[in-house]
Amino acid sequence: MNKNYQKVIFSFVVVCILLFWNSRYAFLYIIGFMLAMLYILYDTNTSYLQQIDFYRREKENEIREVEGEKDFNHKILNSLIKTMNLPMIFVNKEGTIIFTNQSFRDAFNIKHLRGKYYKDIFKGQLLNIVDQSYIFERKFSTVTAINERYYQIETTPVFRDKIVFDGSIILFTDVSQVKEIEKMQKQFFSDISHELKTPMSAIIGSVEILQKEGVQNKETFNEFMGILLKESYRMQNIIEDILELSRLEQPQVSLSPRLIDINSLVKDTVELFEPLAKDKHLSLFYQTKVSRELMLDYTTVKTILNNLVSNAIKYSKSGVISIKIYSDEKNLTIKVQDEGVGISKDDIPLIFDRFFQVDRSRSKKLGTGLGLSIVKRMVELNNGTIEVESNPGIGSVFTITLPIL
Repeated sequence: MNKNYQKVIFSFVVVCILLFWNSRYAFLYIIGFMLAMLYILYDTNTSYLQQIDFYRREKENEIREVEGEKDFNHKILNSLIKTMNLPMIFVNKEGTIIFTNQSFRDAFNIKHLRGKYYKDIFKGQLLNIVDQSYIFERKFSTVTAINERYYQIETTPVFRDKIVFDGSIILFTDVSQVKEIEKMQKQFFSDISHELKTPMSAIIGSVEILQKEGVQNKETFNEFMGILLKESYRMQNIIEDILELSRLEQPQVSLSPRLIDINSLVKDTVELFEPLAKDKHLSLFYQTKVSRELMLDYTTVKTILNNLVSNAIKYSKSGVISIKIYSDEKNLTIKVQDEGVGISKDDIPLIFDRFFQVDRSRSKKLGTGLGLSIVKRMVELNNGTIEVESNPGIGSVFTITLPIL
């Protein structure tokens, strides 16, 4: 029982006893009892007020803690949104832009968006995307082109109490590079199909003629067997180059540097291509100014030399093909010069693309169109440089610089 109630009962009992004992002073007893009641009431009220004040302070502390936590979380969220690399925007249910991060403003070159109606700001495909977020009021994802870039766009509706639509958060992921890779892959497979189709058609045609003619006509037989052999080698070279280029483009590809004798390597290359050069009435000249063994990746140097010399022979009708090799303390330089058809200024940026050939009508007999792509990739893997100087009808000079490891 509450102590104040006990006091009231006790006072009442005392007054009753006093009245029973001596009623002459009843008025005084009642006044005393009332004063006692007033004191007890005051004491009770004070106690209740203290309790209420205690609970009020306790609740205020709880509210401050909650608000502080909310404010802290809000600051963290704002910091994360502002610093995130992905463009993001939040538009409320009235179509007012509530928030955009710096990445969004930079990506679409739009400033001062907050508080504005989105239809007054956005145009074209960007406007369509925001419109759809309101039409569907549900999460959806799409890939679309905006300002010559491709974006993976994810729209997430925001609901209050899981019922009332409050607006949409729209996130943009730039996938232009992925799209470009997909485009290159499609082009690559298309080029492979085309390049393999040519020798395959020649092989099938030769086999069909041999089936009709039989082996009685030895001259015809030898002619078409030569075609079969040549086109089979060409197909083999295409497949080998494709596999080599695919290997070089793997992220885990590594180099195996070792001390190599550059003079012997250049001599072996010249001996390998000399018969092919003589068939086209070309002269191979080489000069090396390397006095010591160098720490380099053997496969890289050999492949670069072979492809550059092969390319020079392919695009030359006559004249001299010059190979010059020299080094200093830091780099090895390979320079291959020919007197061939040359390359136009417009074509120079394209010559390292897969299957690009300066003169397709002439080059079909020799190359795969992948040699210079392989050269470029190997130079990149070695952190080297490649330069091309060329004039149509005069010839070309390829200069490769590779860091010595």
